Amino acid sequence: MSGKLLLFGFDSLLNVLALESAVGPFGVEIVPVARMDYNKTLAELAGLDTDAAPVMPYAGGPLGERMMVLCQLEDRLDALLPALARAGAGPECLKAVLTPTNREWSALKLHNELLQERRSLGSR
Repeated sequence: MSGKLLLFGFDSLLNVLALESAVGPFGVEIVPVARMDYNKTLAELAGLDTDAAPVMPYAGGPLGERMMVLCQLEDRLDALLPALARAGAGPECLKAVLTPTNREWSALKLHNELLQERRSLGSR
């Protein structure tokens, strides 16, 4: 089994360790993403694009919400999502699956798309 969980905005080591403990039995590697890497593509952050062109390091502030991207974990979502919620990454945490569409997006673009989707769903 393989797969990665990219973490954005998880600044507390205790939070990261709780998530690592929750997903470890599923063979998931936790990858806390440094804020300076938010301009890199999701594929590069997941280790799937080793030939990516260099980008300027991100120098802005925090995203505002914690966010995670599940990479190559589609076959385990039904078990992973409840485990993540129990470890403290419930509905307030933005979540996405790495797809062919979003793999070339930066963390900033994905964050904006997820916020827009959340607002849209909340207005129904």
